[in-house]
Amino acid sequence: MVKTYSLDDFLKAVRQGHRAESLAILNHFIDNKEPLKSDWIKCAALALRIGEIHKAKQAADFYRSEMPQTLRHLINYCGVYAEAGDLTKVQKLVEPQIKKDLKDPNLFHLAGTVAAQLGQLDRARNYLINALKLMPQSGITWFTLSSITDYKKYPELLDKLEQSFAMVPEADAKNRQQFFYSLGKAYADLGRFDDAYKAYAAGAEIMQQASRYSVKADEQFVNDIIANHSSDVVANLPRSRSGHNRAVALLGLPRSGTTLLGQMLAAHSKVKGAAETGAIGYASMHLRNENFADFPSFIKQHGDPQGAIDHISDVYAHVINQQFSGTNLVVDKTIQLSRHFAIWAQAFPQGKAIYIQRNPEDVAWSCFKSNFRGRADWSWKAEDIASYMRHEERLMQHWLAVFGDRILSIRYEDLCQNPEQTLKQVCAHLGLAFEPSMLHFYKDNGPVFTSSVGQVHEPIHQKRIGLSANFKDFLDAWRQS
Repeated sequence: MVKTYSLDDFLKAVRQGHRAESLAILNHFIDNKEPLKSDWIKCAALALRIGEIHKAKQAADFYRSEMPQTLRHLINYCGVYAEAGDLTKVQKLVEPQIKKDLKDPNLFHLAGTVAAQLGQLDRARNYLINALKLMPQSGITWFTLSSITDYKKYPELLDKLEQSFAMVPEADAKNRQQFFYSLGKAYADLGRFDDAYKAYAAGAEIMQQASRYSVKADEQFVNDIIANHSSDVVANLPRSRSGHNRAVALLGLPRSGTTLLGQMLAAHSKVKGAAETGAIGYASMHLRNENFADFPSFIKQHGDPQGAIDHISDVYAHVINQQFSGTNLVVDKTIQLSRHFAIWAQAFPQGKAIYIQRNPEDVAWSCFKSNFRGRADWSWKAEDIASYMRHEERLMQHWLAVFGDRILSIRYEDLCQNPEQTLKQVCAHLGLAFEPSMLHFYKDNGPVFTSSVGQVHEPIHQKRIGLSANFKDFLDAWRQS
């Protein structure tokens, strides 16, 4: 009797962290060309949640073939491909629809977002402004536009932003939150720093209501990682025999310069790209928090310790290879990779890491004003930011002691002020020769999906060093925490 599965079976397996079972169900759906119709788009989303990019695209293709050829279905289809990183295909599908003079704000928003991620900033602004003409109260569209706009060059947009915000109902909290971050960016660009802080604080206050961050729980988690991963214990952990050697770990707090350094490295002929790959999460989704906090105990109790670390290495490499073809290095700047670094280091025993640091006050302010997509609910309050930063600093100092010269420490300020010298150090650490093209990364860099999207398409400069000094009220709260 042939085993049958439902979409609920797939969802349950994903939620329980059963990647192998999830993949088996997904393969069953695809191989048997199940008539899932509109549910194919849900399958695609679940496939992305387990790092199966190619299969997510296959599921999306089934969705498109089985559903009516409407604009809404095309946008849903393109959404999967955009999330999978295939921005060029999305652009090729969306732009012909725009030429048909279709008055759909979602179409313009999608086109603008994709163009921004590809570094086509003028084109992106044009699409986003057209979206706002049709739907001026769209906070997410204003936020996307603001992230790539210097309001000193486009001061007329502020009036339109404020007028649109005035029409947003008080009850529409999520939309207002996007507007607050947009207003904060505009006011900061124009030197109205007090107004900027008030706007950012209002947006953060809305986000704070949904925060599940616990200072005590996070501190205990880091304490446990440090206590359970001493140098002696780590030295006795099994190391993967898989032989995958493409991975480079880029460690550092968000907004500390990881995206900038990643784009510079990606300009090297021996580096395929840099991204928040999420690969370590997909490879270890069967682990629970207590396993991350005490990976040595998990391995000790495992029936096949060597097989366990080989499996993590294999899945990680599988995910990386989908995102970046070829054999060149891939820079992994996944947020909170530091929390999984012992696992990463054993999965890639020859892998090297770079730890980038920046003036803590600049990091703190930049995190506070960044409307992160997720996994950063510590960033909505000065006190939480201070605690999280302390925890990360302790953890990184521990990893530096444990892994020694596998981790190179550099500073963001040095990267901006002495880029060639700093990049030569980084290249030497990775066994690469410095290439001048790395200094011109902004001319031909890859897609950017982080909150730095509007910044890394510029030549390197020092304008963001010390910016936090303009926000005294925030710094006072942060310093006192």
